[in-house]
Amino acid sequence: MVNENKIKLMTKLAVYEQGEGKKMLPVMQYFQSDYIIFNVIKTVISVTIAYGTILLIAGVLSSQYLMENIHKMSIEQLIGRIIFGYIVVLAVYLTIALVVYTKRYAKAKKSVKKYYNQLKKLGSYYDDKE
Repeated sequence: MVNENKIKLMTKLAVYEQGEGKKMLPVMQYFQSDYIIFNVIKTVISVTIAYGTILLIAGVLSSQYLMENIHKMSIEQLIGRIIFGYIVVLAVYLTIALVVYTKRYAKAKKSVKKYYNQLKKLGSYYDDKE
């Protein structure tokens, strides 16, 4: 005899695994600190590449001005401004990344906990049958 509740639960679990679970289940393979640190490192690398690319584009676009006025500029001051800008941009993105990945982990933990509870419930259907 087919148990309707068991079929409904199995369907819910399959839908979760194919939808939201594809994002949430891999997150739970990490400890919270590892997940956040891993994604913060990815953010640092991405921000560094983006900042360098923007700096390169700005340098190319203003190359004529730079060549004409290089003797008037303080190279130390220019480098200091570039580094200060990088630190500010990095600090902003790191703050955002910490908040986002902390919330994302908490959401995944809550979602996967509900999923595991449903799996336990499904397991109890099989235990009752035996």
